[in-house]
Amino acid sequence: MSKERWRDKIYVSPYCKLGLECSVSGTGDPLINDSTLREGEQTPSVVFSREDRAKIAQLLSEINVECIEAGFPASSESEKDEVKYLVKLGLDVAVYGFARAVKGDVDAVIDCDCDGVVVSFPPSDFHLTYKLRITREEYLKRAVEIVEYSKSHGLDVIYSAEDSTRCDLPWLKKVFKEVIAVGVDVLRVVDTLGCITPTGMRFLISELRKEFDKPIEVHCHNDHGLSLANALAAFESGATRFSTSVLGLGERAGITPTEELIVALKNFYDVDKYNTEKLGEICETVARIAKVNLWPLKPIVGSNVFTHTSGIHQDAVLKNPIVYECFPPEMVGQRRRFLLSRVSGKAAVGAKLKEYGFAASDRDVEEITKIVKEVSANRRSAISDEEFLEIVKEYFSKA
Repeated sequence: MSKERWRDKIYVSPYCKLGLECSVSGTGDPLINDSTLREGEQTPSVVFSREDRAKIAQLLSEINVECIEAGFPASSESEKDEVKYLVKLGLDVAVYGFARAVKGDVDAVIDCDCDGVVVSFPPSDFHLTYKLRITREEYLKRAVEIVEYSKSHGLDVIYSAEDSTRCDLPWLKKVFKEVIAVGVDVLRVVDTLGCITPTGMRFLISELRKEFDKPIEVHCHNDHGLSLANALAAFESGATRFSTSVLGLGERAGITPTEELIVALKNFYDVDKYNTEKLGEICETVARIAKVNLWPLKPIVGSNVFTHTSGIHQDAVLKNPIVYECFPPEMVGQRRRFLLSRVSGKAAVGAKLKEYGFAASDRDVEEITKIVKEVSANRRSAISDEEFLEIVKEYFSKA
């Protein structure tokens, strides 16, 4: 996990830091508020047991995530009991409960003895008009009351302005100003529909930072595939807290993946306080528990991320991995693989032969490479290690 161990093995674009030098706001010390146990359970067909929650929370703690949004206690007695159980584990994380702007919801969070509450109350006109059916004046009254009530019970309050990115700016500022006046601790900007661009996010966070000095947390959905980009744009504009989930689990297209954000913060911004070496383990664990397939092309933890197939790539990686890897697989609990197929070359075949202890001449390597290419082309698929061994054994039996 140490900076000394991995820093000299990270080779990202030099333009990253040059771009930061042009940033108006710069970056602060980030904090992750992982919502796998709340937002993640809104993934279709995902339901966590008490033991599941405990396992995931334990791994998040080991990664050094600072906060977890443990669930929505008011939604059911079983969920309330599970959040209580998590709090009693005494993990080295701040535990938040989710609530609507309803006193009964906050009471459920209080009953769980959580450190704080995430009060979700959407100020956008779409929600006010069609869902809540209240006026802006009524909204402000309820917003102030619920924050006051939460603070009076000793809770740290994250004010989650659902659908923030579709609010007009003067109104959003007014909402935040009112809740700050009664003691809110964190302002959460929520891109509920994943419908803002990084440029738009930069503008929004920059405008809010001009007026408010409270910490800003962002909760970015991924409907347009921009959740990570928007989170980083927010970071470069002054936001310092991030609501994420492992594998990006969540409603619809999910939210910013915890593992992707952690690696981006490390590689691009020198944020080295998270245990990246356990990312593979937690992602595999959550995928298994949630019964979701871990997509091979999934950034950071997908099985293809450190798999090299092209002969040109394989040859270069064998000479020096930095040619085609900007950070080492071990940094995220992964391993490097060479997949043999019709686009593979002699370098990878030779490396595989050496790996399995075969003494092969240059001619042997060349002939076996031809066989691998032919078999792969005829089958229209890659060659597994087991199949490769069969090919090699058959070749040498005839030699």
